Amino acid sequence: MRFLKLSLLFLLISGFAYAQKWEVGKTYTDDEKWTEFTVGNIPLIISVPHGGIITLPHEAARDCKGAVTVTDSKTIELAKEIEKVFLEKYHARPFIILSNLSRKHLDQNRDIEEATCGNKALEKTWHQFHDNIDTAIALATKKFGKAIYIDLHGHGHTKQRLELGYNLTATDLRKPDVEKNQLAEKSSVANLLASQKNLDLVQLLTGETAFGTLITSAGFDAVPAKQDIAPLEEDKYFSGGYNTRRYTSIKYPNVFGWQIESNFKGVRDAAGRPAFAKAFVEVMAQYFKIHLNTSF
Repeated sequence: MRFLKLSLLFLLISGFAYAQKWEVGKTYTDDEKWTEFTVGNIPLIISVPHGGIITLPHEAARDCKGAVTVTDSKTIELAKEIEKVFLEKYHARPFIILSNLSRKHLDQNRDIEEATCGNKALEKTWHQFHDNIDTAIALATKKFGKAIYIDLHGHGHTKQRLELGYNLTATDLRKPDVEKNQLAEKSSVANLLASQKNLDLVQLLTGETAFGTLITSAGFDAVPAKQDIAPLEEDKYFSGGYNTRRYTSIKYPNVFGWQIESNFKGVRDAAGRPAFAKAFVEVMAQYFKIHLNTSF
């Protein structure tokens, strides 16, 4: 029953997305400008839930159980740099959804209760962010059939590398290939695997054309990848959060993707952002051609 309700809700959202005229390249915001939605023209959706720095002087910081309030610094700037390179090189534009509001008040990578810590005044903003993602998915999949969803974050771990979250734990990634492939339905690329029977999970995680393998070859270390199959037992690692689980689930059968936890030095810092954005765009161009049979 819950799945049926969610499916009906997505159909309603999709209908709204089709009914309203969305202009490619235009950025839509709420009245407070806490959420930004830039309409793209390629089947790539990038959300940035934790890069916002707007604080509300008269609102208390979130303090419910499990609340995390750390900002993923410069992730908004990184998304905009990626957008810039896409435009310059391919005259193409991904769909981008940004949360400008500080995570101290609202966590856009959690379900609504934990995201707001019970602050009813911010529920509308939570819905705005997630409705924008739903709209982007509806527009992209209507035009292209499939879409890639990436939730962009930043980490402060010692190892300076990208951590790619496919909804699989570090323990999962350390398993033998045969066992790992049995986790396909759990992963955030399950929808792609369901439609392309010639692929298996290991290929998408650590194969020659895996995103991690390609971005590492472009000069930016990542895990999992052919060059770094899994985190060590002592390594910290983010496997993917609420957004990745939600938007790559069976409710969105034409969407697959992963969470990117980016390191600061050489990726999010001012010196690294242009080079990383260039590499990311080049790799995504390869990835789209291989896995979606789409060129920009």
